[in-house]
Amino acid sequence: MQTLRLAEAQLETAHTVATLQTERTAAARTALKTSERYRTLEGTHREQIAKIDTAAQAAIAAAASGRAHADVARDRMQRELAEYITRHRAAAQARAAAGQCAPDTAPLHLLAELQRRADERAGELAHIADNARARGLACERSYDSASAMIEAAHHAQAR
Repeated sequence: MQTLRLAEAQLETAHTVATLQTERTAAARTALKTSERYRTLEGTHREQIAKIDTAAQAAIAAAASGRAHADVARDRMQRELAEYITRHRAAAQARAAAGQCAPDTAPLHLLAELQRRADERAGELAHIADNARARGLACERSYDSASAMIEAAHHAQAR
């Protein structure tokens, strides 16, 4: 009787060990598949972040190029204004020499200086705004990518 019980216990133990081994193997396969899915998600996310970074750097470079073009236009306008002031001063001095009136170029100089300062500041602010916009858009796209990865991970986990 004891031998029979021992044989049954051994058989039951062998069955339990086999079941445990099967469950461990299944759990290891599931863990491996889950790990591979997460690695794939992570790789996709890294690729998206790299693309976003490349696009952001291109946008920042475009903003810098735009600033350079704006600086050229500003310099051209300042030259034209300087030429206008020179012509105005010469005309005013010619009128004064003819006895018509005394030249007063102070308001013209003030206007030119105010215009120069305003234009320089506007260029600085435009550059700051362009950079902030490019970086903000990159941040939004990175956040969206991370949210999509997290959502995909939750769906993968639910499977």
